Amino acid sequence: MIKKIVGCTLLMVFICVSSQELFAGQAGTTDTVFNRRFIQKIKPMMPYDQLVKIIGAEGLKTGEDKLSPTTKVLYHWDGARKSTLDIKVDSGKIIDATVISPKSKKFYLGKNAD
Repeated sequence: MIKKIVGCTLLMVFICVSSQELFAGQAGTTDTVFNRRFIQKIKPMMPYDQLVKIIGAEGLKTGEDKLSPTTKVLYHWDGARKSTLDIKVDSGKIIDATVISPKSKKFYLGKNAD
C-alpha cells in the first residue's frame, strides 16, 4: 500500500513539474512587463538571442518580409499586465521594435515618444 502511495505521489509531482515547464517557456508569452524602460534596453542591431535571454522566452514568429534582399522575420510577445512587444529581425539582428505598455502607450526603438 505504501509503495502505491509513494508511486502515485511521484507521478503527481512529475506531472506538475512537466506541465509547468511546458507553459513557462511558451513562445510569445512572458511575465516581463513591456514599457518605456524596457524598450530602452533594446539597442538597434542587438542580437535576437540576447533579447530572448533578457525576456526569458522566444518570440512567436508572426511573419516574414521576403521582398527585401535578406529575409526579415517578425516576432511578437504578450507580456505581463497586457503589455506587448513586436520586433523585426534582419540577419539575426533587431532592426525595429514597438512596445505597447500596460497604459496602452506606444514606444518605439530608439525613440522616447509618448
